[in-house]
Amino acid sequence: MPPTPPETNRNKQQPIQQQPWVDEQAYAQQDPFYQPEDIQDEGMEEVQPRPKVSGAIKLLLSVLIIAGALFLLKSFVFTIKNIHFTGLKNISQADAARLTGLNSGLFYFTLSEDFVQDRVESNYYFIYEGMAKIFPNGLSVKVIERYPFAFFTHLGVGYVLAQDGFILRETRDLKEGLQLIQVNGLAVWGQQTAGSFPTSTDPSQKDSMIALFAELENWGFRTEIATIDMSQTLNISLQTKDGYTINLGSEENLHAKIGTVASVVNELRRRNMTGGIIEATLPGEATYRIEQ
Repeated sequence: MPPTPPETNRNKQQPIQQQPWVDEQAYAQQDPFYQPEDIQDEGMEEVQPRPKVSGAIKLLLSVLIIAGALFLLKSFVFTIKNIHFTGLKNISQADAARLTGLNSGLFYFTLSEDFVQDRVESNYYFIYEGMAKIFPNGLSVKVIERYPFAFFTHLGVGYVLAQDGFILRETRDLKEGLQLIQVNGLAVWGQQTAGSFPTSTDPSQKDSMIALFAELENWGFRTEIATIDMSQTLNISLQTKDGYTINLGSEENLHAKIGTVASVVNELRRRNMTGGIIEATLPGEATYRIEQ
């Protein structure tokens, strides 16, 4: 019997080594980098993270959006567009807004009464009385409109007076005063300035003149008067356009005196009596005499 060849490692069957069982969940908890072997990465696309927008860009965008919204609100909603003036007589609404500068796109919330008053009084033809804002873009302004009332000359220069005695303007063309009441005898000195009251050496004279203007306007007698003589404050005199001379005495009780004069003049005209002198130095009384 042939001998049995010796056993070698090549021919000797190696015992199968069994891998120990691994609790993958427990192992994964201990090793955060553990991945199961049966997970295949092949064929899976790597997901790229989205680029993050920086906080500065977000803030800038928010500011731009808010600024744009505020601009639209300011331009189209809260800009003063509807302006109404109360107290106008000769000047139109549009001209009043233009002359005062209140039509220049003012912002509703920042518009103050001091600003409106300054703008109104910057024009000599307006006296400021009050204002009210009307949400969201309206403005109501109450004014007294000055208008040419009388005229006086000094040192070769003519001055147009408003109904409150305020100097509206000066002029070298004395013909501008032909349609206005001529005021004579004012004790003024130096060069007068538009935008102020006449500078007089007799303050009571100016006050008397202003009071007389007011009563002539109240009684609707302004258009009847051609000249006023203020040279004697204790005997103010008027001349009507159709030749009546009226002596009023002092400035006391001017309201009653002018009312009486207006009635007497109307009655004399009704009787076709022209010219003459009306003495109205006492309130409620007047005498008439034909001028010799």
